[in-house]
Amino acid sequence: MIAAIRSEALRAVSGLSLWATYVLAIFVPVAVLTSDPSLTDLSGLDDSAATARLLQPLAWSFVTAAFAGAYAVTREWYYASMDRTLTEVGFRRAFWGKMVAGVMAALWITVGVCIGWTVVVLIVLSQEGRTFTLSQPGVQVYAGALIGVVPGALIGGAVGWITRNYYIGAAAVLAFPILIEFALIRTSPDLARFSPGMAIAAIGVPEYQGHLLSSAAGACIALAWTVVLVVAAWFLGRRRVA
Repeated sequence: MIAAIRSEALRAVSGLSLWATYVLAIFVPVAVLTSDPSLTDLSGLDDSAATARLLQPLAWSFVTAAFAGAYAVTREWYYASMDRTLTEVGFRRAFWGKMVAGVMAALWITVGVCIGWTVVVLIVLSQEGRTFTLSQPGVQVYAGALIGVVPGALIGGAVGWITRNYYIGAAAVLAFPILIEFALIRTSPDLARFSPGMAIAAIGVPEYQGHLLSSAAGACIALAWTVVLVVAAWFLGRRRVA
C-alpha cells in the first residue's frame, strides 16, 4: 500500500496538466473575493478584523482540493490507463492510493495558496495604510483551509471514481460549489449550509454572514458527506471492476 501511495503521490504532482490546478488554486480565492463586495469593505474594522476578512476566501480552498482529488482519478480514465493500473496493483490499492495522493497534493497546493494569499493581503492592507495583524479569526481561516483539504480531496476523489470522466468530474467539483452552493448562500441559506462545500467552508469561516454553520457542526456535516460519497465510490468502483 505504501508503494502504491508513493507512486500515486508522484503522479499527482507531475505532468504539465497539473499547472491547471495551480491556476485554479489562485482563481478560487480571487473569485470569492470579487463576488462578495463585503469582503473588501474594511470600513470600521480594526487591523486584526480587516486581516481576518481578507483571509476569508481561503476557506474555499476546498474547491481546489476537490479538483486535485478528482484529477488523481480521472486523469487515468482520460488517458485510458486505468485498466492497466487496476491490473497491476488491484482495486483496493489503486482506490486508496489515489485517495491519499489526492489529499497530499491538495495539501501541498493549499499551503502554497495560503502563503501566496497572505502576500496579497499584506499588499492590500499596506495600500490601505493598515498592518497585517493575525488574530484568532484569521488563524481559524488558515486552519479551516488546511483541514478542509481532507474532506475536499476525498470528496473529489469519490466523484472521480463515480463519474470516471475527466470533464464530468471537473464540472461536478468546480461548478457545483462555485456556481450553485455559493449562490445558494444568498438565496437559500438554510439549504446551502448543509451542502458539502459550505459545510467545509464553515470550518474556516463559521456562521459566515450569518448563513453558515458553526465550525463543529460544519465539520460533522462535511465528515458525513465524505463518508457517504467515499463509501458509494468504493462499492460502485468494486462493482464495476468485478
